[in-house]
Amino acid sequence: MKCMTRRQFAKTAIISAAGARWAVRSVPTWADTPAMPISPRLSVFPYSSVQLLDGPFRAQFDQNHQLFLHVDEDGLLKPFRQREGLPAPGPDLGGWYDNADDFNHENNFHGFIPGHSFGQYLSGLARAYAVTGSKPTQAKVHRLVKAFGETVEPTGKFYVDYRLPGYTFDKTCCGLIDAHEFAADPIALEVLKRATEAVLPHLPEKALSRAEQEARWPHKDIAYTWDETYTLPENFFLAYQRSGDKRYFELGKRFIYHEYYDALARNENALPDKHAYSHVNTLSSAMQTYFMLGDEKYLRAAANGLRMVQEQSYATGGWGPNEAFVEPGKGLLAASLGTTHASFETPCGAYGHFKITRYLLRVTEDSRYGDSMERVLYNTIAGAKPILPDGTSFYYSDYNQSDAKKVYYKDKWPCCSGTFPQLTADYRISSYYQGKNAIYVNLFLPSKLTWMQNGSHCSLTQTTQYPKLNTTELRFQLARPESFTVHLRVPSWADAKTRISVNGKRVEGELTPGKFFAVTRTWKDGERLEFEIGMPLRLEAVDTENPDLVVLLRGPLALFGTGDLSVRLTRAQLLRAGASTSGSDDFVVLTDNGKRSFRPFSAIVEEPYRLYHKVSS
Repeated sequence: MKCMTRRQFAKTAIISAAGARWAVRSVPTWADTPAMPISPRLSVFPYSSVQLLDGPFRAQFDQNHQLFLHVDEDGLLKPFRQREGLPAPGPDLGGWYDNADDFNHENNFHGFIPGHSFGQYLSGLARAYAVTGSKPTQAKVHRLVKAFGETVEPTGKFYVDYRLPGYTFDKTCCGLIDAHEFAADPIALEVLKRATEAVLPHLPEKALSRAEQEARWPHKDIAYTWDETYTLPENFFLAYQRSGDKRYFELGKRFIYHEYYDALARNENALPDKHAYSHVNTLSSAMQTYFMLGDEKYLRAAANGLRMVQEQSYATGGWGPNEAFVEPGKGLLAASLGTTHASFETPCGAYGHFKITRYLLRVTEDSRYGDSMERVLYNTIAGAKPILPDGTSFYYSDYNQSDAKKVYYKDKWPCCSGTFPQLTADYRISSYYQGKNAIYVNLFLPSKLTWMQNGSHCSLTQTTQYPKLNTTELRFQLARPESFTVHLRVPSWADAKTRISVNGKRVEGELTPGKFFAVTRTWKDGERLEFEIGMPLRLEAVDTENPDLVVLLRGPLALFGTGDLSVRLTRAQLLRAGASTSGSDDFVVLTDNGKRSFRPFSAIVEEPYRLYHKVSS
């Protein structure tokens, strides 16, 4: 079995996307008729079809669900009521969320974007209802939609002298279409129609980059040039698909980010100096544009864009130091380790990364997009501190070489407080996919999947302690024998110790790292599929310009050094790391000066740590 590195995968991603073209139906690029010309090969299951079982990711979801279920509703609605001149009872929530006038882009983000994340909180609650069927959650979604609708009036008074109208409306749009789709809200689409009318006078005629915004308007301060109209197409196109209203289709086309997508489609790196999260997020708009217009240029743009992101990602899968992409080939990713503590915008970045890898995996069936998703899952968001009831949130993962620590962000209710609840609900729809007479197992999480197969109710339960242990078991519950294929993701880093068995008997066939392995048979009730994944230790350099600055990895896990951070290590010492004790997350590296402990990001609490280590041969 030949392993493939992250950068080798990045170089081949464009080929994978191009290979998808024969499997989907295209329409001429000049087509104006709204349609759904492209259907991904793989579909997602409904939220209710996947139940997360006890474990850290179920705990993350439950914590976010309960927190937002109990956030004060008047507080959530207060900025909208205030800016519309309506009575506005309830508390000021604080931080970015307040309607306030003391914002200063250099040192005070209080009142930065009033009400900005309301739509994301609404979306997270709607998805949580789809997962749990919780009637109090559905009732809160309905109350919030109704009360928000009462603040919407035709002129869009809310957006007068508002810094980021496109940014905030994009999230409002998402929340309302999710309230309709996942929480059966009866008026959400009507409220969206009115909210769209209200924001349009405050949007430009097309998607604008930050440079274009700086060039064309006088501004009170630089923050007025930070709007992200180039992310709008994804939710406009989804609004069209869910409502049938052609106007959303036309608005989706209006805000296509042509210059960015055209450059990426030509394989030109358009990332350097761009805002990182929003320019990954807009790759999902490129995918929805591909689905709606059928032009493969947008698929190439999305695949090439993600490849370029991966080429300048840390070993954790995180990217965007100081929320910006760097120029490749100059060792700037390594340089960031000494200049910033804002290494990766974690909940937002993970949310955007999950979305684009999910789109591309569904179109291409390339399991390495699942590898990329998994790397981000275990090494970034799995270690995020929980949002506190007062809105204190985890924002940046810190990879600084000198004094990295896991800390909360200084301002309450930042953008990452909105994406975190959405992402934790989405763990489910990222874990399994459905193909033609096939189930694809993408993430190895303790979970239960239920679905219909030839009119029969079927389920499988996945039992695992992965990645602490390198095994997972899938057990089937079937009313009658059913013939279908189970595709297991074989990670690109897996070694020759990888095994697949059915009912204890090894399955024959070549297991290729970076590919799905297909097991086709007539499954019977109670049968089990066992997957043992060879999980080697390996080293990965921060970039090609700094080959001796490396991370120790075991399987999907980046291991962070703790303890005495001044001890110099060798490659051989790192590669001889061993488990500390049975059941522990820690690994131990023996050095000339004693032991060094290494642990995954999720096991880091308050202790200082170091991700990258300067090694000698």
